[in-house]
Amino acid sequence: MDKTEKAIESAYQAHVSSLYKILTEALMVANGDETGISAAEARFKKGLDFASYVREKARAAAGLN
Repeated sequence: MDKTEKAIESAYQAHVSSLYKILTEALMVANGDETGISAAEARFKKGLDFASYVREKARAAAGLN
């Protein structure tokens, strides 16, 4: 794995970690409210999907695909 690939993967992992922290906080705020929990889960999934999309675009731009 070269420096560029490592940087992309590191940025992706950092973003996923950030999304996880946001999900954790949102679930605490929801305090068992199913609507709040569902909304937090949906935002987390959307964030994961977008992070994956960006990672693939970055890999393609760097000629790694």
